[in-house]
Amino acid sequence: MEGKIKTATVKREGEHWYIIFITEVDPKPLPPSEEAIGIDLGTNPHFLITSEGEMVEAPRHFQKAEEKLAKAQRELSRKKKGSNRRKKARLKVAKLHRKIANQRRDFHHKVARKLVNRYGTIVHEDLNVQALSRSYIAKGVHDAGWAQFLAILAYKAAEAGRQVIKVDPKYTSQDCPVCGHREKKPLWVRAYTCP
Repeated sequence: MEGKIKTATVKREGEHWYIIFITEVDPKPLPPSEEAIGIDLGTNPHFLITSEGEMVEAPRHFQKAEEKLAKAQRELSRKKKGSNRRKKARLKVAKLHRKIANQRRDFHHKVARKLVNRYGTIVHEDLNVQALSRSYIAKGVHDAGWAQFLAILAYKAAEAGRQVIKVDPKYTSQDCPVCGHREKKPLWVRAYTCP
């Protein structure tokens, strides 16, 4: 293990036990990069779109496992409370949820690492994720895991000596980046053509 151990936490998730060490290490910044990029987060079909036009497909881990999860939850609801079969069914549901969460976290780490390694400045909208997670697109927002991704991106960037800038999301899809003209259009129209 690297660095000086500060704390150790024992954690249990279902039948799995983990020990988490927090260590103090000197930051290892990446070589400076003058490249900057803007990212726009989405739910379907793209997780994010960069200002260079690169699109990262949304993996939709929850949506893919939804049928299996629903079946496991139905089986759980049929079991008698306090029985051993109910305990097994509960563990099965928890295992499916844990798998989905782990897949999502792994995806976020990989995408954030790619961005941090390549760009010196990363700009994104300062979205109110909590409010969006209570709107009609809540399921997609939760499946995408924007808040977790932005937190991972921020700490990876800080560790690498990169800069992450939050931008006010008002009118970002309606303002021309060249002349500043504002074209009122619905939010689902993603391509901007300045008149």
